[in-house]
Formats: sequence, structure tokens, C-alpha cells
Amino acid sequence: MIQRPDLLNLSNWRQSPYSQWSFHHVREVIPTEAITAEPTAAFEWPIADHRLDQLTFEGVNGETWSLDQLHQSTHTDALLVAHQGKLVHEWYAHHDILQKPHIVFSVSKSITATLAGILIEQGLLDPGKPVLDYLPELDQSAYADCSVQQVLDMTVSLDFDELYTATDGKFVEYRVATGWHPGAVDQIDLGLHDFLVALGRGRNPHGEVFEYKSPNSDLLGWILETVAGERLASMFSRYLWQPMGAEADACITVDRKGAPRSAGGFCAVPRDLLRFGELMRNQGRVGERQVIPAAWIDDCREGGDPKAWQQSISSEKFPEGSYRNKWYQTGNAHRAFCAIGIHSQWIFIDPVAEVVIVKLSCQPDPLNMQLGPVNLRAFEAICETF
Repeated sequence: MIQRPDLLNLSNWRQSPYSQWSFHHVREVIPTEAITAEPTAAFEWPIADHRLDQLTFEGVNGETWSLDQLHQSTHTDALLVAHQGKLVHEWYAHHDILQKPHIVFSVSKSITATLAGILIEQGLLDPGKPVLDYLPELDQSAYADCSVQQVLDMTVSLDFDELYTATDGKFVEYRVATGWHPGAVDQIDLGLHDFLVALGRGRNPHGEVFEYKSPNSDLLGWILETVAGERLASMFSRYLWQPMGAEADACITVDRKGAPRSAGGFCAVPRDLLRFGELMRNQGRVGERQVIPAAWIDDCREGGDPKAWQQSISSEKFPEGSYRNKWYQTGNAHRAFCAIGIHSQWIFIDPVAEVVIVKLSCQPDPLNMQLGPVNLRAFEAICETF
């Protein structure tokens, strides 16, 4: 068991070497709200043997890499693979990772968006409506004239830059508002919703360009709580974690006023993240029960605006892909889709190979332009072995 680092605090918990402990002990660093499972009804994984020790793929600078090299280079904490609903590969950096909820950062966005699909089917949410129909208090913000669908698709134009290494400015103010970073005394009463209400408009018209801005996904969580009249953690438990047969409680970080960090604060044990990925692969079904609307998952996989994606710098990740409802479409031959978080968190779903891959990590740099494509090549190589 890795011990809590003596010097770990709210200002450095996302940095190496502290992240090697904090990423799977978030509940001991930041306030969280529990997402309860029902362990007696947990879905048990059938196990099948599938050896990946000899797997190779293209690494950095054209080198041939193994999974061991990928684990070392990206500081992998866990790598799990399921094929046709069977657990075929399970690797952990150490035993704690198996049992402790691991933060997934922006994979949280994709998980949260599935709740939107459920509420849309229930008639509680209309993605075509203006955000102001649900949150009129945003009438002086950038969100005053955008739609819920534009929030889901990240085509809202915001005066905000996603700068993970920033040491001052608006991005640090954002982290302070979420409760992820210490703030000055006069910032104690400012929470995530206060930050969202104050966000100004960017240069582009809404709806034309994909702009990756995390506050959009925190806003989505606020919208969902408003229309459902229920805490986000409670919705996760009732609509996802218990119906899909999760084995352990998850949690989500909350700010000083209790607002959930739906853009990045979701934490869960690795096997439950694999269960969630399998739920998406199976068109939202667990046995005979439809948990997530199949039409919503189809839209996540095939919908979206390719033009808005192509006009963004993010299109370099997936030149033939797109983005819809907070899910990435890779555009590869198998039409794989995925959820991605900083520090190398992944849920990768290949519907043709019938494979789900979960990768959790404590990679020191939030973004690494070389290692991102290497992960994808590794995942595609894994899928090709079936």
C-alpha cells in the first residue's frame, strides 16, 4: 500500500509524485458526494484468458513498443480489456488501484452526458431548447443565447481558455471555484455556479466551431439537477450505477457549496468503469433491461457536426472523427468511440471487435501530444488480436 505523501495538499495533488496516491484517494483530498452501488446485485464478470504479453504497436518516433513500455511512459495505474462481455485482461500498478475509486477527469463529461440522454427520453429535458429555459439566472452570461445541444457538443463560444498548466488567470479561478485549488480569503464564498454565471462570450458564434471548454460540462450537471430536482450523485446511483450492476460506490467531487464537478470529478473503481463501457457497447442494455436509451448511444456514435469539428484544432486527434454529446468519434475503420480525460484516462469502445478498454493513469503532464496517439495505436492493436 502506498502511503499518503507528507507534503500533499490542495495546491499540488494533481502533480507528480503526489498524483500517484491522490488520483485514487480523491475523497481524502477534496469534498465528494457518494454515488451508491448495490453490491449484492453487482454484475459478475465472466473471465476468459487472452494473453497480450507479446502485443506490439508503434510507439514514439516509430519505435516498436510493448504494453509494459506504454505503462511506464504514461504512468498507467490500470489497464482492463473486455471482449464480448468477458474480462480478458486486467493489469494494475498495485493492489490499491483495484479497490479504490480513481478519478477519471474528463471521462466524467461522457458519463454525465448519459444522464442527459435518460432525462431526454423521460421528457424532462429538450436539447433543442435554450439554456435560459432551464437556468434563467444565466441571462447575462455567454450561455444567454445558446442551446442545450450546443452545450452537449462543445460548440458554445466562451471567453475561456483550457490551460491545464496555468498558474494564474481565469483557469486558476475556475479551479478555485470547483474546490480543486486553494483560493484567497475573498474567494471562499465563490462556487462553481458563481463562476459559470460570470463567464463571458467568446469570439465565434455559438454552434459553428468545436471549442473544448470544461465549464460547459459543469453547466450540464447544473441543468440536469435543475430539471430532475435531484442531486447529480443520486441520479448517477439511481439511473446508472445500480442498474448496471456496479460493485462499489463511486463518488464525485463537489465545491464549497455542494455543486458537483461534472466536468471532471467522477471517481470509480476500474471494473465499474469497464462495466459502464460495456453498457455503452451493448446499446445501453444490461440483460433484458434498457438502462440508457439506444437511440442516444447511436447519436453519440454517429451524430454531431463534422464541419464544426474540422474547424477546430482538436480535429488533429481524429481527422476523420467528430464529437457528439461529450463522446469522441474516432472515425477509424471500426467506428470506435471513446471518452478521454487528462493525465491519460480512457474508455475506448470498438463495436466491431466487441472490445471495451479502460485505462487509468497518473501521467505527470496533463496532455502529451506524442503519447495520446500511442494510446490509440495500442488500443487498436489490442482490438486486432480478437
